[in-house]
Amino acid sequence: MSMYNQVPAPIGGSAQSSNYPAQREPAKVETYALDDTEPTEYITQPEAVVATHSPAIVALLDGAYQYSEQGQYDMAAVKLERAVRISPRNPQVWHELAKIRMAQQQYEMAISLAKKSNLLAAGNRVLQRTNWLLIADSFNYLGQSSAANKAKIKAASLF
Repeated sequence: MSMYNQVPAPIGGSAQSSNYPAQREPAKVETYALDDTEPTEYITQPEAVVATHSPAIVALLDGAYQYSEQGQYDMAAVKLERAVRISPRNPQVWHELAKIRMAQQQYEMAISLAKKSNLLAAGNRVLQRTNWLLIADSFNYLGQSSAANKAKIKAASLF
């Protein structure tokens, strides 16, 4: 039997499905209208795909955390700036960079970065609240107590 006369391997079949999040079936969510009509089905992204960071981002965040724990804020900022370049729509990365800028006493920059994080964190009330508290602290350091109080009110509204 030559190699050209061989039977190809079967495709699909009895093998178990993959555990990779990108290959999972999308979650199905039923919603009900207020007038008791039939439910409408919407397909959402699997939670595992939405909630995870890439390995590169995790490594950069971890490195930044280690540097910040040692008081090496410049090195932590370098790690986080790289993370921003890799994942510019990640609100957690922007928040972490805002914390570093605040530790470096760059309060205006910290406020700006926390606001950017809030823009990207739509629906993440915990992160938005944390950003508003960081903004309030930064305004306090700048001696702008009125703006700090407004930021605290916004943070309190996110409970």
